[in-house]
Amino acid sequence: MGFLKKFFYIIILLIVSACSASLIKLNVKLPENLHPVFGTTSHRSFYYPVTLSDSLKFLWRANTYGGFNNSSVVVYDSIIFVGELSGRVYSFNMNTGKQLGVIKTKGAVYSSPLLTNFRVYFPLVKKEKKLTEFIVYDFYSGKEVYIIEIEDRIVNQLMYDEDAVYLTAEDGTIYKYSFEMKLIWRTETNRNISCVPALLGNEIIIGNEAGEIIKIDKTSGKILLRKKISSNISSGITFEKEAIYFGDDEGFLFSLNPKNLELIFKTKTSSKILMNPSTDLDNIYVGNLRGDFYCIEKLSGKILWSKNFKGSFNSTPVISSNKLIVPDSFKAYWILEKTTGEVVKKIELEGRAKLSPVLIDKKLFIGYDDGVLEAYEFQ
Repeated sequence: MGFLKKFFYIIILLIVSACSASLIKLNVKLPENLHPVFGTTSHRSFYYPVTLSDSLKFLWRANTYGGFNNSSVVVYDSIIFVGELSGRVYSFNMNTGKQLGVIKTKGAVYSSPLLTNFRVYFPLVKKEKKLTEFIVYDFYSGKEVYIIEIEDRIVNQLMYDEDAVYLTAEDGTIYKYSFEMKLIWRTETNRNISCVPALLGNEIIIGNEAGEIIKIDKTSGKILLRKKISSNISSGITFEKEAIYFGDDEGFLFSLNPKNLELIFKTKTSSKILMNPSTDLDNIYVGNLRGDFYCIEKLSGKILWSKNFKGSFNSTPVISSNKLIVPDSFKAYWILEKTTGEVVKKIELEGRAKLSPVLIDKKLFIGYDDGVLEAYEFQ
């Protein structure tokens, strides 16, 4: 089991070799645009209430040193942040693609960074070690604030609320830290976790390799309920007030009651589901590794439409009022009509789509193999 081996402050004047030659120093204000974490919120919402046209204009392309994991960019005002697998976190101007700074570290950043209080929080996994440095960097002053070492691999997406940040380790340990990096609690779930967790209200929901769904009290870290549901759960959790949505390795999409984890419905798809299901007010949108994509009614689990794209879907799509934007590992992003699944446009890539798309002010941000970021705008 993972455990905290040592804990220490890094005072901002201290020189830390892991972060030497780093600099992101930005003249920022309280943001008009804020997309601070993977899925916009800790309960994972991929819905943007904006109507998009059929016309798409290319804006810019930028490169990072390393490639991307299946995550997303995060946004603070007009600034994009993204982590990559060579251990760097970059910032870019959202409108021009100009690189504004980079934090250089030694290791790999698998998850999307977290942005809050003019700081970027990110787990740096040390190569070939069961060790993560959790780094807090103040991008207003351009200096490191804290680093803690955790004897675990933190490759999962982060969660946060108004008081704290929550980390999920591969071995199933969940950590809660204050924003000033004081450990509040640590909970062992005793099974490996690759499922992206979600937090809503006072509860954390997580799935594991044994097909269990676990509900944890965020205040105390106490496990409130644990129930065997399915086979291995590798997909992410999408957590709403009325239901919890996720997929499993057998290709089932599940809807559970958040109060008692009782099954509302399960719907069979053709293959393993890895992505977070995306939802709007009425429906669920999900794809699988066989390249089949589905629109499923929220209340009943009825399949409203499905299409095969001869690709493979493992990164989460986003939804607007009228369209879907779907990353495809077979070198494309698909823009679809939401009500029918008809193809509006195919963005062809030079590598596998890796990042879940992000929409800000009708600007679309995507990323693919070899650390390539691209921006488009719906006209």
